Amino acid sequence: MKSVVRTAALLLCSSLLAACATQASDADAPLRIVVKLVQPSEDGVAVARMVSRSAGVPARYLAATSSAWHAVALECASVSACEAALQRLREDRTNFSAIERDERKRIVTP
Repeated sequence: MKSVVRTAALLLCSSLLAACATQASDADAPLRIVVKLVQPSEDGVAVARMVSRSAGVPARYLAATSSAWHAVALECASVSACEAALQRLREDRTNFSAIERDERKRIVTP
């Protein structure tokens, strides 16, 4: 009986530690956004450069859904830095007609 209780306690502790580690890594994760360009482009490197310049933080190109819509990751030092970068992008109406958070669900594998 003691070994069953001990095993259950060990499994519970392991699960809690894994949950904490996952939450910490999510906080450090880049902010994924989708942008709609005023002038459509197929050049992912140029799109990332434009987003980075406007946002004031490094940007990594992820994918395109069309020549106008592109998914990009903002590499920010903190949540508040990402919020400020997002605001700067939304104010740049010369290059972007829409900026949205990429809130699609992703399957994360450990």
